[in-house]
Amino acid sequence: MTTEQGQEQDWQSTAVDFVIDKVDLVKRLATNNAVLALRVLVFGMVAAVLAIAALVLFIVIAVRMADAYLPIGNGVGDASWAAHLFIGSMFSILGIGAWLSRKKSSRPLLIAAVLDIVIIVIIICYGVFS
Repeated sequence: MTTEQGQEQDWQSTAVDFVIDKVDLVKRLATNNAVLALRVLVFGMVAAVLAIAALVLFIVIAVRMADAYLPIGNGVGDASWAAHLFIGSMFSILGIGAWLSRKKSSRPLLIAAVLDIVIIVIIICYGVFS
C-alpha cells in the first residue's frame, strides 16, 4: 500500500509539474512576444515623431539658408517665394528620381542628386561672380 501511494504521489507530482511547466512556457512565450510587440510599437512611434521633426527642421533651415544666402529673387523685394520655389524644385527633382528608380536600378535617383548639386553650384557661382 505504501508503494502504491508513493507511486501515486510521484505520478501526481509529475503531472502537476508537467502542467505547471507547460503553463509557464505558454505564459513566457506570450508575455515575451507581447512585450516585444509593444516595444517595437513604442520605439517605432518615437522614431517616427523624431524623423518628422528632423525633416521639418531640415526643410525650414534649407529654406532660410536659400532665402538668406542664395542670389535668387534679387530685386524682387521679399524673395521668400523664390527660396520656397528653389527648395521645392530640389525636392521635386529628387522625388522624381526616386519615383523613376523604384523598380529599376538606383541610377535615376543618382542622376537627380547630381542634377540638384549642379543646380546649386550654378546658382552659387552666379551669386559669387555677379
